[in-house]
Amino acid sequence: MNNKSVFSNINRFYYYSIVVYALVCFLFAQLYSNLPVYENSLKTMLLSQSIDGTDAFSDKLIDKIINNNSNFIKESSQDSDMRKRATELLVDFKNRNISSLFVLISKEDKFYILLDSDDKHNIQEIQLFRLEGIDEEESLRKAKESNSKQVYIQENIKDLGFTLIKPMLQKDDLSAFLVIDYTQTSYNSLTSLLMVSVKTITAFFALVLFLSAILISYFLRNSYIKNSSYRNPNTGTFYRSYLTDNYEKINFSNYYIALVDIDRFKLINDIYGHNNGDIVINSVIKKISNLLNKRDIFIQYGGEEFLLLISKKDTTVESFKYRAEDIRLTIERDNFKIQNDIVQLTLSIGAFIQSEVASSLQDAIHNADTALYEAKHSGRNRVQYFDISDNKRLYRDRLKEMIESDQLVCHYQPIINLYTNRVHHYEALLRIENDNQIIFPDKILPDLEESYFYSRIGMKVIEYNVKKLQQNSNLKISINLSADDLLNDSILALLFENSDLSKRIFIEILENKSIDYNRVEASIKQLKILGYKICIDDFGAGFSNMNHLFNLSIDYLKLDGSMIKNIHNDKKAHSIIEAITFFCQTNGIEVIAEFVENEEIVEILKGFGIEYGQGWYFDRAKPYDEIFDV
Repeated sequence: MNNKSVFSNINRFYYYSIVVYALVCFLFAQLYSNLPVYENSLKTMLLSQSIDGTDAFSDKLIDKIINNNSNFIKESSQDSDMRKRATELLVDFKNRNISSLFVLISKEDKFYILLDSDDKHNIQEIQLFRLEGIDEEESLRKAKESNSKQVYIQENIKDLGFTLIKPMLQKDDLSAFLVIDYTQTSYNSLTSLLMVSVKTITAFFALVLFLSAILISYFLRNSYIKNSSYRNPNTGTFYRSYLTDNYEKINFSNYYIALVDIDRFKLINDIYGHNNGDIVINSVIKKISNLLNKRDIFIQYGGEEFLLLISKKDTTVESFKYRAEDIRLTIERDNFKIQNDIVQLTLSIGAFIQSEVASSLQDAIHNADTALYEAKHSGRNRVQYFDISDNKRLYRDRLKEMIESDQLVCHYQPIINLYTNRVHHYEALLRIENDNQIIFPDKILPDLEESYFYSRIGMKVIEYNVKKLQQNSNLKISINLSADDLLNDSILALLFENSDLSKRIFIEILENKSIDYNRVEASIKQLKILGYKICIDDFGAGFSNMNHLFNLSIDYLKLDGSMIKNIHNDKKAHSIIEAITFFCQTNGIEVIAEFVENEEIVEILKGFGIEYGQGWYFDRAKPYDEIFDV
């Protein structure tokens, strides 16, 4: 029996939230633990950018020191006067932000001080430069190898903030570098903003994580309480509240539906009391549960009535029938102890096998309930199956087979601009090609309208026309969908997925017996945001009425042919169409007239200001290949 954890049954979102939150915490911990490394990198980058101005002046200083002398290193090493003049240039370059400047020369991986701004009075002999740390050595090596400037932060010398190293000259095996030491004060002023930013960002992330933890904990707690309320703590089975909250989430076509009722259980409650009755019910539930698979769902539908959703995966119809009979016999053959008495129980079971033809889970359960009613009125203690007319079932199955085997096609009839006589778009009209026979919608839809498979037709029509639109970039198509289709998650997902074609797709809403206007309007608004145009089809016939106009945000209204074909002879039709057209024009709705059969009707429609027409006067519906060159 389906006995997954409470969380995984409904709110997997919370699982993912925990995983994402844990991942974010881990990344934040990694970031925080390596913060000094990232901080130093940021500081170095900031420093490198901040000293660009000084960098330009240092280039000029280098030019003055070298003075276009390619032998500067060798000559200055031997000429104290030359070193003195160069040292004076270093001294002049110093300011309150620079602690010292010196020129290093490199030979055989060792560095020597050639010039030093702090030795302006007594020009000393060239001496070996003592490296203060790994960073300094690494920066000098990089400057030498890349021949580019390097900046590093001074960690070992208290009064220094950072150091800039700039290559000056390279000749033979000798290299010269200008080294500028900046004071701690200048470093602090440059990095103070960065430190504030780092601390602010760290505090922000910590706050976000803390608030996220509280929020996730709150949702998890509420989810746990809610989902725990779905289950019987003694048996692990679902209460009916689970079904009520999850009707739309259960793909009922994947299950055989069975309603199980304990026969004459009212006598047990009357004789032994409800507490003992509950004990018996729990015992029956456990015995039935032992006969179910992990994919099956057990729901306590009402006191002593149970709903079983038996997974069709790896379960044939014959296997299901055997399982249903096994459940009945198991309870019949068992003895149940109540107080000091032993009682025997029987079950009546109503089952519905062809759940895929049901229009909804409620419809499927209703069919099972009808079968249960027959079982109880046929003597109880039996399994009864809901009977679908053989002829009707076979025809439905044949239709479904043809549709799934790509025999579903669309023929296209043009919608014409009455003033330019040009095609505005084409209406895609459903057909089934069966050998040399064409099956029209009136022979298809009525037999499938109340079945779950009806929405599958809408999916196939959309998929078929998406391919045509992808083949022909100039093609515009209107597709017929029911109001129920616009509430179908799979159909909406398919339309969202192909929203790149939305500017070339018009959705015509077919007539419906009833419409949940609030939900349909919500779907329409989402589709219009993506660029789809919405049209009411067959207005003035069947179930189409003024409520559609008042409650739905539409772009086009298609007048039914029953009004149009007699417009030149019927004054009432003439007046109604004139009024509807005026209403639409006032509210920015385009009007399309169906069943345009002759020029006289065209002229009357143009007199109303109706812009578009459709009918055999212009052309009949044809296969795609007859209209377009393939």
